[in-house]
Amino acid sequence: MTFAQLALANVRGSWMRYAAFFLSSTFSVLLFYLYAQFVFHPDLAAGQLYGGDMTRTVLAVCMVLVALFAFLFVLYSAGAFLRARNQEFGLLTLMGTTRGQLRRLIWLENTFLSLAAIAAGLVLGVLLSRLFLLAIARVLAIDEALRFTVVPQAVLLTGAGFFLLFQFVTLASSAMVGRRQVIELLRAARTPSEPPRSSPVLAVLGLLLVAAAYTLALRAQTSAEVALAFLPTVGMVVVGTYLLFSQVSLAVLKRLQRPGSGYLSGTRMLVVSQLAFRMRDNARLLATIATLSAVVLAAAGSFYSVTQQLAKDTDLRFPQPFVLFEPTAGDGHLSAATVDRILAEHGVTPTLRERLEVRGVTAMIDGVETPILLVARGQVDALPAPTAPQLAVDTEPKTLRFVDGVAHLEAGVGTAGITVEPVAQPVSQIPILWNDWYAVPDAEFAMLPAGDALTSGSITAYDWPGSDSRTAAASRLGADLTGAVPPEYDHLVADRFWFSGMIRQTLGLSMFAGVFVSLLFFIGASSLIYFKLFTELPDDRRLFTRLRRIGITRRESDRVVTDQIALVFLLPFAVGGVHALVALNTLGTTLGVNVVGYSLVVIGLFAAVQLAFMGLTRWTYLRALLPRGS
Repeated sequence: MTFAQLALANVRGSWMRYAAFFLSSTFSVLLFYLYAQFVFHPDLAAGQLYGGDMTRTVLAVCMVLVALFAFLFVLYSAGAFLRARNQEFGLLTLMGTTRGQLRRLIWLENTFLSLAAIAAGLVLGVLLSRLFLLAIARVLAIDEALRFTVVPQAVLLTGAGFFLLFQFVTLASSAMVGRRQVIELLRAARTPSEPPRSSPVLAVLGLLLVAAAYTLALRAQTSAEVALAFLPTVGMVVVGTYLLFSQVSLAVLKRLQRPGSGYLSGTRMLVVSQLAFRMRDNARLLATIATLSAVVLAAAGSFYSVTQQLAKDTDLRFPQPFVLFEPTAGDGHLSAATVDRILAEHGVTPTLRERLEVRGVTAMIDGVETPILLVARGQVDALPAPTAPQLAVDTEPKTLRFVDGVAHLEAGVGTAGITVEPVAQPVSQIPILWNDWYAVPDAEFAMLPAGDALTSGSITAYDWPGSDSRTAAASRLGADLTGAVPPEYDHLVADRFWFSGMIRQTLGLSMFAGVFVSLLFFIGASSLIYFKLFTELPDDRRLFTRLRRIGITRRESDRVVTDQIALVFLLPFAVGGVHALVALNTLGTTLGVNVVGYSLVVIGLFAAVQLAFMGLTRWTYLRALLPRGS
């Protein structure tokens, strides 16, 4: 048998051990190719997509994150596989295998596995790239996705990049095995385990650190306070989380072993005793996974919360889809007549077309020059509810007087001058009109000076059926209205379609990419548990074989394994979820937004993924641990 045949036989014989590594590596290759084929797509490079440069930048960052994750993931998993095979390597060395041959065997095994993962990832990437392009088109709200094509640069970069990455990690890890002595390799799996112990002092310290970090995070109310508390909070959470798994969990399990706690009932003794050893041996891994889960959940929750909140803010900010300001000095600017013509060309009859005349003046308020806007009282009262101002910051009447052509705005009602009433700024939020609005009696408004030519003029608010839909027809109409606005005058238009598109192309695309990357990191974290379980498989197999001989049934063995796997999978996720909720609550407090609902949606989605991965792991592990018929 050649070394190549032996390497292939080893991979086939340990396929369950390598399953999570292969699937996670394949998913990494798949995701990297999807991003790469979009970044290097010829249509994007030719500028056929609005916002293409920004889109390319976002996805290029995602490519780097995927590559970084793949490197760390492969590095850890390769080390875990090699540590689990110490005894096997020791026996091969006793049979005359040289260090060079041992390294060659490891290199061949990992090369075969990496080539299979790269090939599978590229094939899936090509097959799913059309769906990915359609999803990107949906996120960016464009009518047609980029055409399907196999991008050679993406295939070459993905294949060559991941092959070099796998080779580097394989060579580095195999070099470490070759330096170990035979006696070390043979004894590695026979080192006796001491009974797990916990320190009450460290357990209390872990609880206090987490409690202090939560308190510090929850008390932060402003961005400055959050920035100041960030590093101390993260440091305390990381150390406290490790102590939770290494000390607090052991203390709880030891308490469950006391008489009178039901320790000897059913299979609880096996579950608790086994978990005590697992928690001690895997404390660092579980704490790392809990911390990584917290980061992933907080990042995904932040993306989702901010995106959803901005969608709500867009509806509040733009109750009408299109609001046009035509200043007195507005030569060359888009006119209401042009808007009417575009709507007619699309066969749209407006359900709202209201026009307001405004006067912009610079008034002296407490000796300070302040720009204000004046509008006729009758026009304000005649506005329909969706267009009418919703909130007045100051409801007290004012007195407006003109002295030598200079406007003076004074508090209260005076005997001379015009009595004006503050009204809320229209929620159309035209940027140049971020001034205070005041309603003037109709008779006085007709006699007002012309005002500032740049801030005086007319405002026309439009609405039409289906203006908030995402159909192709609505998108074409919105694009035509946006395109009709000269670039130098876009600050005089409140365009819901343009603003929504900008939000989608920035945060929407970021959320789309961020969720994919977060899911990758999350699956990787679950894979670490999978690897750790399979490194302990030989010991567990011997244990459960002996337990079967003394009367433990197959169902009881399945229950013990299920309880252990569930706790190892779900406990880090639960701790990470609580950490993420606290972090997201701080984000919501800083932004003045309630993000709890959004956070629970994200955590629920990731919980479903975690449960699915746990179920797959349980099924695979039970088949390897207790084959049917045993």
